[in-house]
Amino acid sequence: MSDELKEYSKLLERVLARFPELSREEVEAMVEAKMRESSLLNRVGALLLVAEELGAFREEGEPEARDLKTYTRIEKLVPGLRDVSVRGVVYALSGPIDVRDHRIMRLKLGDETGGIAVTIWDEKADEAARLGLKLGDQIAILHAYTRERIETGRPELHVGRNGEITKLEEAGGPDPRSFYLDLGEALISGDGVYDIKAVVLDPGRERRVDTRYGEAAVREIRLIGETGEARLTVWRDRVEEFGDLEQGETIYVTDVRVEGYRLSLTPRSILAIREKPSEEALRMVGEKKVEGLVLRVLDVIETPTTSIYVSTDGDKIFRVQVPGRPDIKPGDHILVKEAVVEERRGKPRIICREGGVERAEEFEEIKPPNRLVEIPEIISRERAEFSDVIVEGILYTKTQLMTLKTRFGEAEKISFWLKEGDAAIQGSAWRSKAREINEIREGSRVRLKWVDVRMNFLNEPEIQVGNETVIEVLEEAGQSSEKG
Repeated sequence: MSDELKEYSKLLERVLARFPELSREEVEAMVEAKMRESSLLNRVGALLLVAEELGAFREEGEPEARDLKTYTRIEKLVPGLRDVSVRGVVYALSGPIDVRDHRIMRLKLGDETGGIAVTIWDEKADEAARLGLKLGDQIAILHAYTRERIETGRPELHVGRNGEITKLEEAGGPDPRSFYLDLGEALISGDGVYDIKAVVLDPGRERRVDTRYGEAAVREIRLIGETGEARLTVWRDRVEEFGDLEQGETIYVTDVRVEGYRLSLTPRSILAIREKPSEEALRMVGEKKVEGLVLRVLDVIETPTTSIYVSTDGDKIFRVQVPGRPDIKPGDHILVKEAVVEERRGKPRIICREGGVERAEEFEEIKPPNRLVEIPEIISRERAEFSDVIVEGILYTKTQLMTLKTRFGEAEKISFWLKEGDAAIQGSAWRSKAREINEIREGSRVRLKWVDVRMNFLNEPEIQVGNETVIEVLEEAGQSSEKG
């Protein structure tokens, strides 16, 4: 061993004894950073500078020197920091991959105060890869900088040319799973981007759809949490990654965008952890299963890829969603052989795979419930709240079709009023249903099936036409007088 290396080793042991909270790897990472700052420094000189900055040479009784190596708690990070050091546990990891002219690795780092997204650039990404990082590893990141993440406004950490990543040989630390929010909690928290934990209710199936960018693969995965459920839509090159999920599996996914009860991946999303079905998860899935249920079909709604049967068991209204175009019509009784049921805005929807529904051969006839609600009854109530009801009346006036900006892009809307005798109620419809109402002549008698009635911002009852509302014209304007 050379004299320089012996001197360096002795000095390193003294520094480690003076600062027992630091690991050998962390101190040596700081030494490497100092040597890169100046080509004139040898290892001993660099270590002396590190020790001085840490306050190792402070005389007893002197005020505490400013600790340039203090770790920042993740909850204290803000955008715009130029030289920051943190330590924590890796709870998601992806890469390195090539993105345009750069090589990057992404990970999520957490401490007892929270989590943060980390992007490691170029040669540092390859250095990090050589460390063999895995979930649950505790690491220190030195001399990083922070930026604001555009879509969330929260800080994110970047490791560039001057940064260092050191793997800490420490036992314990937080469980990587503890940094994920249950799906139900995320839904309650409202729209945003979250790291979520959920159980696979139905892995869905891959299908091809036409988009303005050409044909694309898509998969819709139904997920449940302890208190809620939602649908995750996965597109294009991510479809294969999620393709072998199984019912009852628990997944942990970072950076999932929540919009209402729909979920989507972001460019930062990482499928970080997959757990095989547990007894608890299978119990949750079992509670959502439907087998051998006989229903009567009230209406059939066709979409480009599915058929939706508005059906009843004689009491409740269900929507039964089936791929393709089975030969089933209103009035038929159907047997749901095997499916899962999910709640959408409090309404049960039965999701079937292909072949999961057939016309019932033997059944006891189901009588439809009376869902007709009279307009005078609605407006006579102090607070009118109805779901999946039928409303009839004269379309006596309507607005022009308007195009409005929404968070989902531009959409057409129309407002209208239905009248029955002296009683009148306002309604609203969007997109295709708005265009449908726009084509109906004022003065026509209409029936709106499977609408909701809610109190609007003026505290007045309003008919809300949904995209699965059935609109029927019972009598065209002027028709009865022409007959007379």
